Amino acid sequence: MKSENFQLQNYNTFGLQAQALVFFSYSSHEDLCSFLKNDFRRDLPFFILGGGSNILFTRNYPGTIIHPETKGISIVKEDSDTVFVNVAAGEIWDDFVKWAVEHNFYGAENLSFIPGCIGASPVQNIGAYGVEAKDIIHEVHCLSIANQTERMFSNAECKFGYRDSIFKHEEAGKYIVLDVTFKLQKHASFNLRYGSLQSVIDESTATLQTVRDAIIAIRKDKLPDPKEIGSAGSFFKNPVIPKAQADALKEQYPTMVTYPVGDEHTKIAAGWLIDSLGFKGFQIGGAKVHPKQALVLTNAGDAEGSDVVKLAEEIQRKVFETYGIAIVPEVIYL
Repeated sequence: MKSENFQLQNYNTFGLQAQALVFFSYSSHEDLCSFLKNDFRRDLPFFILGGGSNILFTRNYPGTIIHPETKGISIVKEDSDTVFVNVAAGEIWDDFVKWAVEHNFYGAENLSFIPGCIGASPVQNIGAYGVEAKDIIHEVHCLSIANQTERMFSNAECKFGYRDSIFKHEEAGKYIVLDVTFKLQKHASFNLRYGSLQSVIDESTATLQTVRDAIIAIRKDKLPDPKEIGSAGSFFKNPVIPKAQADALKEQYPTMVTYPVGDEHTKIAAGWLIDSLGFKGFQIGGAKVHPKQALVLTNAGDAEGSDVVKLAEEIQRKVFETYGIAIVPEVIYL
């Protein structure tokens, strides 16, 4: 489906009003290839939009939005220990996690209830509760925008980093993710060491379903439902700083939440930094810091993208002024 001057309010979880000059959605690889060959305007900017859960529209989009609606989850091969599952880019991420749990496949359960589509998972290297997409991604099947040839990226070729991948750097704007193959485990293997999970789940009695249920409950308690309050979930990345700097800050601020990253770096909880400065409930225009989770910026009603940008910039300014730490948005500005 191709439309012009298309309203995107229902295609971003912030619920912001913005129009795309051109909007194209597809449900088959053939339709996508045909569009790229015959109708794609290469003189305009473009963006691949999945669930719109990590996007901030700051204006009308002056180009083409390409939206995958492809579906399908299938086992491509398996042995006694592992199973390889291929999932179409347009599938909802949490539908895949639910499917994996119901089939007793381990590895994706910590990533329960993350919004968005499968196609974004390797681009963003989504993560939560000590697990990242890179831990279960086997390979990523892509289509070249320039000439419609297909290419398979191995896990190593994706060059995954913290909320990062090759698709944000060397290969940015060159490929569209068609589907992703995940490698899951058939035998019990849980990662319950992260944060609040240890206090709410007994590893000795844990099952896939109890882990999933617990994580969903935690996320629902901390994060607003975008159907009720517009947001993009966690707005900022957790900053990673030199261990020496983190140790000095920890001495000055003993309650600061930190996580070791190798021997030389430390991850700081961005939510703690923002919360410590009293930002919960703080509002600029129609944009507001969520009262329960300082890491979440919300649409408090009729917000514009510029309101969210101003709120984010004020938070960044105050955090740097106080702690000397630069926090960077996880959300993509368009």
